[in-house]
Amino acid sequence: MANTQGRDIFPPSCSIIFLLLQLLSWKADFSVSGPGQPVLAMVGESVKLRCHLSLNISVKDMEVRWYREELSPAVHLRKKGKDVTEEQMWQYEGRTTFLMSGLAQDQAVLTIHNVMVFDNGTFHCKFKDGMASAETTLWLRVAGLGSEPRIQVRAGRDEGIRAECTSEGWYPEPQVEWRDFRGQTLPSTTNLTVSPTTGLFAVVSNVTVWDRDVGNLSCSISNPLLQERMEAKICLPGECSAPSRHTHVFRSCQVSSQAPAP
Repeated sequence: MANTQGRDIFPPSCSIIFLLLQLLSWKADFSVSGPGQPVLAMVGESVKLRCHLSLNISVKDMEVRWYREELSPAVHLRKKGKDVTEEQMWQYEGRTTFLMSGLAQDQAVLTIHNVMVFDNGTFHCKFKDGMASAETTLWLRVAGLGSEPRIQVRAGRDEGIRAECTSEGWYPEPQVEWRDFRGQTLPSTTNLTVSPTTGLFAVVSNVTVWDRDVGNLSCSISNPLLQERMEAKICLPGECSAPSRHTHVFRSCQVSSQAPAP
């Protein structure tokens, strides 16, 4: 009699419901993670933003949303295995691709094509499964290596020589340095302007040389994020048998990985 009463306390239907609740609770207990450091992207190229779940469960039927400051409109939205273009930011129309093929089932990758300055900053990757959701933040660092510097030389006032160095297509704000043939830094005036359409920097830098014995000049423009610089050299009039110009690109494998300030 006692055993019968014990079975009545937990009927089969209640046991099934309990197991389902346990299963839902386990599935809801997930987190999302992304790269541990900022992702570097070059202007005009493509970049992949990766995020994955802490549990080895499929993201195929989940809602996956990449967004910037606000949930909607989104950078890219994936629901029930399909892209939802109706909620996409117009700046990303035709520039994003959702990738799952060849990846582990707990991963999702978004490719942003034709990277531009607008993409610089934070992205959020959010997974939603029913009432449960989790998200993480990714940092995208956009860099632009500008055009080859061009140096023009003309006579200045009081027999000085004025040289002007120009270049465009830089991001973030580049650094400019003039040197003489001895490697000595020369004082200069640099003006940076930002394109209203691309957000890229254009450089106009001027230096005046009073000592004609400097022989030649070099104008070096560097990208602080890439640790790369482009340098142009020119021989001053009267100091060389023939005018000459040279451009060099100096590259380094070092890339800044410091996260941006919140």
